[in-house]
Amino acid sequence: MLVKRLLGNSILAGLTLAVGPISHESNELNINQPVIKRNLDSEKILAGNPQFLCADKYRKLIKFEFDKKDETLNGKICRAYLPKEPNGKPLFILVLGHAEELDFSSDYSGIMHFYEKLKQEEKGIVLLFRTGLVTDEIGSMLSPKHKPEYEPKIVFKQTKEIIQDFITRYKPKELRLGGFSWGSGTIAQLAPDNDWRQSIPVIRTVMIDPISFGSLGFGLPLRTRPEFKDSLQHKNFHVYQRRDDLSITESIVRLQGNYPIKLIKDQEDKLKVIKDERTGDVIWHVPNTHHLEIANLTEVRHKAYDFLTSR
Repeated sequence: MLVKRLLGNSILAGLTLAVGPISHESNELNINQPVIKRNLDSEKILAGNPQFLCADKYRKLIKFEFDKKDETLNGKICRAYLPKEPNGKPLFILVLGHAEELDFSSDYSGIMHFYEKLKQEEKGIVLLFRTGLVTDEIGSMLSPKHKPEYEPKIVFKQTKEIIQDFITRYKPKELRLGGFSWGSGTIAQLAPDNDWRQSIPVIRTVMIDPISFGSLGFGLPLRTRPEFKDSLQHKNFHVYQRRDDLSITESIVRLQGNYPIKLIKDQEDKLKVIKDERTGDVIWHVPNTHHLEIANLTEVRHKAYDFLTSR
């Protein structure tokens, strides 16, 4: 059922590719509406400090781990774990793949596995985000009055502003980011904008079979390494599953990751494309797998997690 659901969304994504660019300007949600304040006494679970109720503007979009376990995840785009003393701790930012939900089992989602393990080992503040849905883009196109919960560009905007709010409040010493598929595409979208980071350096990024973010790039492998200003220690882990023996039909309908590339000039001053390998980076081609499976492979999970948390 899980594979069918993911494949179903992939087919919808393919249909969206044929439609062309979609305007989102008239469909933005009102994320500034007042949020009902809750009784802080019930939330003094962590060190008895109400500062843990951060991101008030976006409270309705976030499920904190100290919230009631049966609280619905409908309409939320983020799960958040805060250690007892969050100030100055590393901030981990994880982004699920397209159609992966915030309550996915870690058996089916490599990024969810990272989230649970980071919490267990108390590595720092951990934010887990979902991406938007192509189906909501189709809804936006078909109905001007439709305001979907998970429209991709709206979700991306909210994601960036939630991260910025956590950075403002807790002043993390460093950032570590990881994503799968569209989640990696989200990281790539975040990279060029330095305002949300407030000069906090990015130490590690993990990109698992990255696909360019957005409906018009759903089936396109991400071929660029994320670059973060003033992050001299940044190292990138890029794992992919490209195959060279696909038929033309399979190439269209299957999602294919690929390695990062860059342009250089050769001795004859002509531009050529080469693999973008940096000192300390890991670029890993995993054979005999596919897009929906690669993040769940035990070896991929272990290597990627070790990289994400390494010094």
